[in-house]
Amino acid sequence: MKNTYIPIIAILAFSIGMVNAQESKPFNFMNEQLSEQLLNQTTVLSDPRLVKAQAELLRKHYEALIESGFSKDEALQLVIAMASQDK
Repeated sequence: MKNTYIPIIAILAFSIGMVNAQESKPFNFMNEQLSEQLLNQTTVLSDPRLVKAQAELLRKHYEALIESGFSKDEALQLVIAMASQDK
């Protein structure tokens, strides 16, 4: 009787292991894809041309706010708020 339990326990353990392995594959795949996407995004966003263009755009916003009647301090605070929303 004891000898029949061993194969049944082994089959159950193997089945549970297979289910766990199948469940972790999509999670690992998603982690890898997200990591790759974040790496690509960081590489693109650190392009010197893009960084310069973003800085020029913020400067234009700052100057436009001052021309619209905001004080330099108010314009700076608004530009800082705009820049922090992009992150």
